[in-house]
Amino acid sequence: MSVLLWLLPAFVVLLVLLIAAFFVARQRGVFVQIEKLSLNRLARKIRPHTRIWVPEGDGPFPIVILMHGCGGPRGVQATYARHATACGFMALAPDSLALRDISYEEAVAKVCTGARLRAGERAGDLFAALEIARHDPRADAQTILLAGWSHGAWTIMDAMTYAHENLAPPSLKHLPTAALNGVRGVLALYPYSGFLARSRGHDWPGDIKVEALLVRGDAVCSDVESAKLLEAKKASGLLVNWSYIDGATHGFDEQNHKPSSGLVYDAEKAKEAEAVFVEFLNSFAV
Repeated sequence: MSVLLWLLPAFVVLLVLLIAAFFVARQRGVFVQIEKLSLNRLARKIRPHTRIWVPEGDGPFPIVILMHGCGGPRGVQATYARHATACGFMALAPDSLALRDISYEEAVAKVCTGARLRAGERAGDLFAALEIARHDPRADAQTILLAGWSHGAWTIMDAMTYAHENLAPPSLKHLPTAALNGVRGVLALYPYSGFLARSRGHDWPGDIKVEALLVRGDAVCSDVESAKLLEAKKASGLLVNWSYIDGATHGFDEQNHKPSSGLVYDAEKAKEAEAVFVEFLNSFAV
């Protein structure tokens, strides 16, 4: 009995902490229910929130889909889309935040912290964007590239695991047939590869070339964790390569960071990343 009395205060404290954690998590949106939609329904919903850039000429044009980071497009994808059209690619940039009426402030507080809209849910957005692209008469659906920044790169990598295992992501009722048909390459810019990343324990398709651009010393999305993940994928025989940007912070190619974020825009490093993107596109150009 004396032992039970001694343990009782500790149990009460633990119970209080668990209840507090539950209410904090609920307030932050951790328990927001993910709506499962058909592919066609999700594609119709995200189409008004998807910008499309088309090169001059008759086409059909190869495609690159641009998946923004946790704070939304923020002008980054528009910059890269202009490079894409100059290379003869049609570019699509779905806005996962606008689709869900998530403001930039809410995104910073919830999406960027992993409390809401994790990559598994956003994977449905990517499959919906692919559906939009494939039904565009201007597009060459046999040559599709994917590029993602941070949370967007995490989304792409998670989507590849679902497709490889023929499983629907949390936001879709069913995985589309041949979900990654036509996808030939992925460029992952400073991706998240932490403990929530599905790629840590699940494989990718073996026929998609994956390039990654890491920020050395990245304090937000660890380059060490990403390199470890990429090394494992390469060792298993997948087409994987990566390089580094030195002397920059996470999100170095995004302007107008919050002053308190510790992230710094670097125009020179941004140009380096854009050159990597152009080289990536040109390596698949017909």
